Amino acid sequence: MSAQERLKLIHTLPDSAYVSVAVAALHDGVGEKTIRRNYPLIKISERRYGVSVGYLRHRGASSPQAVA
Repeated sequence: MSAQERLKLIHTLPDSAYVSVAVAALHDGVGEKTIRRNYPLIKISERRYGVSVGYLRHRGASSPQAVA
């Protein structure tokens, strides 16, 4: 399953779940390197990290909305 397909399912996950760095980058519209440097990461395995879904939702709620 690709990161874009997983992103479509993020609304069904509880806040305690985590997603990969690639999915988090797609969700917030930033690069994976930005996620790795600035977000609190959860170690999944030896070289893989993820981000809490609850944290992503919190960031989305607190980020300013674009005014058109």
